[in-house]
Amino acid sequence: MASGSNCDGTGKPQLKKEKSMEKILGIVYAYDVKDGYQEILDLGFSWVRMEICFPWEDKMFGTLSPKYLKCKEEIRRAHEAGMQIMPSTPGMGGYYYDEVKKETYYQDAWPAFAGEKGSDIYYKNVAAACEFICSDLGELAGNLWQCMNEIDIPTFSGSYPPEVTTGTARASAEGIVRANPEAKCGINLSRYHEDGLKIADMVYAPGHKFGYIGDDQYFGSWQGKTVESWNDVIEALYERYQLPVVANEWGYSSGGRVMEERPDPSVLPEGIPDVCYEKSWFHQVEGGHTQEVQAEYLRRGLQIFAENPHVLGSFLFCFKDAAHCYHCGASDCPSECYWGITDVEGKPKKAYEVVRKAIKDYY
Repeated sequence: MASGSNCDGTGKPQLKKEKSMEKILGIVYAYDVKDGYQEILDLGFSWVRMEICFPWEDKMFGTLSPKYLKCKEEIRRAHEAGMQIMPSTPGMGGYYYDEVKKETYYQDAWPAFAGEKGSDIYYKNVAAACEFICSDLGELAGNLWQCMNEIDIPTFSGSYPPEVTTGTARASAEGIVRANPEAKCGINLSRYHEDGLKIADMVYAPGHKFGYIGDDQYFGSWQGKTVESWNDVIEALYERYQLPVVANEWGYSSGGRVMEERPDPSVLPEGIPDVCYEKSWFHQVEGGHTQEVQAEYLRRGLQIFAENPHVLGSFLFCFKDAAHCYHCGASDCPSECYWGITDVEGKPKKAYEVVRKAIKDYY
């Protein structure tokens, strides 16, 4: 990793001033970018979204866990390379493939000693944990925070009721803002849909501590329609919540066949999406899932986010293709394996130079 950073006399990283300097232009940390931070900066991105887990392994304010220390160290490496960090706070948990057990199961993010889910002591501890994380990261973190991840779908919320997931999100933001009053927090819906809006309405009810509304959309891959549909989503979210919008995740898969008929949900193993089960997409934009189509899709997406006045920023998913799917463990699963602008070996795909030029043209 190149060690050069854009700093002023205080030693603090400075954002490069672009045409749309008010826009946050980021990429999602996924699948271990290793020493790729300077390369990401050279492309024109200045922000990266990175997860941070629950801090302690034994009790509240006890011993910091090796996993937390590893997360913090990776954030430190990205920051020292010159990136601005949007941390993503602990969610409820998620379904993940265990490479040792060779199975997919739900893994809870909050230990039992944090309190019974939904209890007053639990929400108090959620706020305390997020306040600690914000204070502990200090200047390593930027002022933009994502609270949890896609709490509107069972993939990450599990079987927890909406009252618990939304209460956890609100407590997370409360803790962050206590530690940093300048912080701008938000949640990210998995997509724009009625059930998700019900969740967001609960999160953004009066008294909330949020400064933006976030959304993840994968038009043409996980959902139908095209990248142009982002404008409709942005306008609808802004009108509903009167807050700037962040595209916390967006992108287009450059690989995978397409099937027309979905499998019967009853045959799906727990935690396995239908795309994983069939190893196929059920949506595509014109031209299919190819590198060429991905390149044009990303160019247009970057233009949309640059030009829409209600967009605070966007985070492209992602820099590098995955070696295997975190849902099912397969190395050829379109669900997770073909989103990058580089392949698994870090070699640029067709979108790589297109993205560089789009950032130069629009930002």
